[in-house]
Amino acid sequence: MKKILRSTALCTLGILTATTALLAGCGSQEASPSNSKQEKQKLSIKVMSSLQTEPPDMNSAFWTGLEQKTNVHMDIDWVPINDYMNKVNIVVASGNIPDVLTVTEVTSPNVVDAINKGTFWDLTELLGDFSKYPNLKNNVPESAWKLMRYNGKIYGMPRTRPPINSVELIRKDWLDKLGLPMPKTMDELLETLKKVVESDPDGNGKKDTIGMNYDEAWISAFGSLTPEYTPEGGLYPKELTNAYTSMVEWYRKAYSYGLMSQEFAVMKDSQYYSMFGSGLAAFYRKNAWHQYGLEQSAKKVQPGAVVDYVPYLTGPKGTTAVLTPGFYGGLFIPKSVPKEKAVRILEYYNLVASSEITEYITYGTEGIHHKKDNGARVMTDQGKKEINNTTIEPFVLKLDPWSKTDSPLAPNEINLKNREKVKPVAEIAKIDPYTVINSPSWVTQWPKYQGEFASMRTQAIIGKISMEQYKSYVEQLKAKKEFAQSYKEFGDNYKSLFGK
Repeated sequence: MKKILRSTALCTLGILTATTALLAGCGSQEASPSNSKQEKQKLSIKVMSSLQTEPPDMNSAFWTGLEQKTNVHMDIDWVPINDYMNKVNIVVASGNIPDVLTVTEVTSPNVVDAINKGTFWDLTELLGDFSKYPNLKNNVPESAWKLMRYNGKIYGMPRTRPPINSVELIRKDWLDKLGLPMPKTMDELLETLKKVVESDPDGNGKKDTIGMNYDEAWISAFGSLTPEYTPEGGLYPKELTNAYTSMVEWYRKAYSYGLMSQEFAVMKDSQYYSMFGSGLAAFYRKNAWHQYGLEQSAKKVQPGAVVDYVPYLTGPKGTTAVLTPGFYGGLFIPKSVPKEKAVRILEYYNLVASSEITEYITYGTEGIHHKKDNGARVMTDQGKKEINNTTIEPFVLKLDPWSKTDSPLAPNEINLKNREKVKPVAEIAKIDPYTVINSPSWVTQWPKYQGEFASMRTQAIIGKISMEQYKSYVEQLKAKKEFAQSYKEFGDNYKSLFGK
């Protein structure tokens, strides 16, 4: 199975080592914007999408420029990322779904249930052999189309993401101040952060620095990339694996060291992002490109702040280095949209996935949103305001292997250095199968226990119950007869996506 995962990961990662000529070859098969508009009447698409920043001005030069280039008006309902999937669940349950629904968690029980009920278009037949959609075929990773399938069919367009996405960020200036080396293992991280938070690194005379937040992405260091099978040959879901339990035990130790906020169980990522950027936290897993922006934010509070990559840590049964499956979430078209319009929506996203439109969405217009400096694009103040990490949320873009490493805010030399720093991730990382596998019955059974499970997990981490009690609870869940079908479905789905 390790060979299978590695093979799939290498397929996803192939774009990183492809030659410039190969990339140009893919681009030569693109449908250009001028050829795609075909003087059709302007299309209007209602979209619901996640919001990472302040709501954008849809009348800005960027958005009006995009409309002119594509002949498509996007009416977007922006929903804050912290509460986004709750809003998705409400919209799906109501049946009042916009023309395009951005889904950040495609394995969400409510989304899978909606697919089972026929809520969304099966795009498999509409896309066919992709001959009418060359950009979606050639500029989106093949692994994304494969691993986002459900029961062998395509229900959503994958939001393209490069293989290298998230890394560990740390306040290196605080380590240097204490003469501490960069941690290399999960256990070294705990000992390092313990020394940092106890040293009053911000110098305010209070022990109020947070060492880390709760992030399940670190489960890979405890063995989640290797599937855990039931005696009958099925597959346990992530929450019931030994890897997950080991991760909970590690967080229990972190909490006992005083490294985590007492509100960690309810803290949103955006809250921790602000804490890290304002010099209140020491360690954070985030998209690699945030390094520069977070460092600049921290410098406003502490001029000598240095935010650096680890870039991964080694645990007892793996590392924190994980590749994306080529996408993060997807765009779904409900069956309430007429077939003719669904086809036009696919044509639009095929256009967006071209080199020209992807470049525009990333950098805007030269002279307005960016300027050229020795061949490198430098964002203007207007560009920084109108183009950010919210801008790409409702789109399928042409794959750029460094789009989650390069910061549009950073000088070119910083981005080039950061690329070199994250390359070790590509050398050892694999795809986490739990980010893509599904089970129809699990989405109906697990919600009955999900709240109780989260409560038990939190109690184990803060020491309110013992690890023995937590493990006993997990074993009781594993033995439930109503989960047996789910285990089989997870196992079958794993084999269909990754092979036997």
